[in-house]
Amino acid sequence: MKKRLSSLGIQGKQKMVLFLKKTSLLVCAVLISNVAFAVDNKEEIAPVRIGCPTPAMPVKAQALRTEGSVDYAAWVNDKGDVYSIDITGDEVFFRVTEVAIKKCKFVPGHPGVYRDTIKFSLVKP
Repeated sequence: MKKRLSSLGIQGKQKMVLFLKKTSLLVCAVLISNVAFAVDNKEEIAPVRIGCPTPAMPVKAQALRTEGSVDYAAWVNDKGDVYSIDITGDEVFFRVTEVAIKKCKFVPGHPGVYRDTIKFSLVKP
């Protein structure tokens, strides 16, 4: 290999050095982008629910014979308690959902966001 490099001459050596620099930069860029991509795609690990009361059908919904559902996101702290709730769906079910979700317990040490849907039906399954 030494004979071959020495036979390249000054211009050939400069081209070889430039090629190696560009290749090294390209390899570094690929490695860095893969690390950044892996960090960005870190999957959210949902808290593990231990127990949660089932919300009762609201009296108003029963009287109006209304069925529906709500989607919720419960933010859980490191102690396994719910500290914030976001609810979307049929408004008539918001209050009973909020009361029930605030009483939910999760495995301690796994903070995060727990998402679920609650369906309210007049007919018992």
